[in-house]
Amino acid sequence: MAEASHGSQARYWILLIVGAAITPLLLVSVVFLQQFYRAHQERATTHLEELVAKHKQNIDGFLGARLGDIRILAGSFSFEELGEEEFLQERLGALQRVYEPVFVDLGVIDASGTQVAYAGPFLLERADYSDASWFQSAMQHEYFISDVFPGLRGFPHFIVAVRSTWKGKPWILRATIDLVAFNDLVEDLRNSQTGSAFILNRAGEFQIEPPADLMPDPEFLEELRAADAGDRREIRVMQRRDQKGRRNLYLATTLKEGSWLLVYQQEASEAFAEFHSARDVSLLAVFLGALASVGVALLFARRTISANSKAEQRTQMISQQMD
Repeated sequence: MAEASHGSQARYWILLIVGAAITPLLLVSVVFLQQFYRAHQERATTHLEELVAKHKQNIDGFLGARLGDIRILAGSFSFEELGEEEFLQERLGALQRVYEPVFVDLGVIDASGTQVAYAGPFLLERADYSDASWFQSAMQHEYFISDVFPGLRGFPHFIVAVRSTWKGKPWILRATIDLVAFNDLVEDLRNSQTGSAFILNRAGEFQIEPPADLMPDPEFLEELRAADAGDRREIRVMQRRDQKGRRNLYLATTLKEGSWLLVYQQEASEAFAEFHSARDVSLLAVFLGALASVGVALLFARRTISANSKAEQRTQMISQQMD
């Protein structure tokens, strides 16, 4: 009975000492990791926000500058001058020498929607744009940048257009922007292994698509577009799992005066990779620390129990001798 009592007491003291040794270590480690995760998440997110904000500025600056080029051209020459195809071809050549390969072609369109002059690689002379949605929109605005669309040429592109007047009648000077050159601006945002960027218009249609293996599900795209309609913050940050179960970080901001939505996505595991590395090292250190603490606690407990046992034995011997 005495041996059983001593064994139970020993286990009690061992558990008590071990618990007292590792509990503070575990509590401190949990609090430290939580604080470190919050700090690192904020730092990583802030870095990505700065990256997205810089590219928003670059893309909007690119669109504004190209529209400015056409505004200068439309303001410097008359409808009659630009209506001469040889003269228009010279203007296109001048633009391409400076901005190649940004400008694909130029066109002068009268109030009826007929292209009266064209300079470029396609057979679009006398093309009728009267039913084109971009032409109808351009006629309602002094300056206009369209969405990406296939149009008469049959491949995706977008245009910048300036409306002016000649002898009391409106006319339009429009330029096609090379989508590959524009796409390079968006590609620059894809600065990591799992990072990707895409652009949506107000209708939820891709202007620039992400890689097929990183395509968000349609429900989330609708959620993005709906959130954009009611939230005009500079940059919105979200996290969501994709169809493959990967947790992704999304940052969204508007372009083209709110007409487009620029979205950058990156796997959270890569975005927070520095934290995960530090966490693994910290957990290893905590494990080794706990192991060392348990070892020391066990050694101390055994010595304490051994000393108590010897003291009890001496007390019993003295008690028996006195009897």
